[in-house]
Amino acid sequence: MKVAKRLKLVGKERVEGIPVKHFNEKQDLLLRHGRLFPTWACSLHEGFSVFLYGFGSKKVVLSAFMTYLMEVDTEAAVVEVIGYSPHFTLKELLIQVSQAAGLTGEEEALNISGSKRSVAALAKRVVSELRKSDRSVFLFVHNIEGQNIRGEDCQEVLARLAELPNVHLVASADNASVTPLLWDQKLAGLLNFHYFHVPTYCSYEDELMYQDDIAFEENDGRRLQAASVVLSSLTQTARAVFRELGESQIAGGSSEDGEAGSGSAGSGGMQFAELFTSCREQLILSNEITLRSHLEEFIDHDLVCMQDSPDSRVTLYKIPLRTSDIERLMDLCA
Repeated sequence: MKVAKRLKLVGKERVEGIPVKHFNEKQDLLLRHGRLFPTWACSLHEGFSVFLYGFGSKKVVLSAFMTYLMEVDTEAAVVEVIGYSPHFTLKELLIQVSQAAGLTGEEEALNISGSKRSVAALAKRVVSELRKSDRSVFLFVHNIEGQNIRGEDCQEVLARLAELPNVHLVASADNASVTPLLWDQKLAGLLNFHYFHVPTYCSYEDELMYQDDIAFEENDGRRLQAASVVLSSLTQTARAVFRELGESQIAGGSSEDGEAGSGSAGSGGMQFAELFTSCREQLILSNEITLRSHLEEFIDHDLVCMQDSPDSRVTLYKIPLRTSDIERLMDLCA
């Protein structure tokens, strides 16, 4: 195993072209960590999860260890999760694991909803299928304390996966004193981490590339939270109207484009007449005046906006959120 070739620093930082300081010392430190790969692999096969912490980006170390394990066990499935990405979702994690283990095809994955109920059902299915499988799965999580992965649902799914004898979890974090706060005693027991101090003193180049996206994500998060509060205070009929609009927008297409800093909302939208017909068929309401009243309330609370159709002939009512966020709101409208 030529570990040294996979543990090389780049000669220049990508951030403003700043030269790497103490290049040789950092390189020697990375090579020293590389000599521990057999020890970490042994911990995994003994039933532990591996937890790497320490100052500096550990992306190059995790990536090299991942390649090492792929060479040791060529039949194993390997899943890499970027926990510091603002675009990370639990649905994405489960689909990655499911596809890597051969449980879900691409076409089936496209039809999986992002609603809480659908994701919970997918998690249950993935864990159940993996429990019956003999194939090893190596799950690598960069920054397990990342903003979108630190939630209770994500951590519980990771723990349920790590509990399985054929799933081997390797996670990194920058602050080992903070991450235990993410887990109660039960989850900590399921994760069963073996801690390794792995300082690299490498710059956070890849992590910094997401900073603009994180700013947009935080703004979207506040909008989603505000929308959740407003929806919870509305009448059942109003929530049902919002659900009709949201489900139509999800079915009509969406933008999960994930381009840096895009923050773009899902496409689609409905004309008033179209929405009224849908609500009437679903026995939600039978009066146009009532529907207009609900739409005005949605607009006042920034839940819905009005915009022209692409041909500018009609006005569309649209939820100004990304499809993944709209799917989350649908759980409140059930």
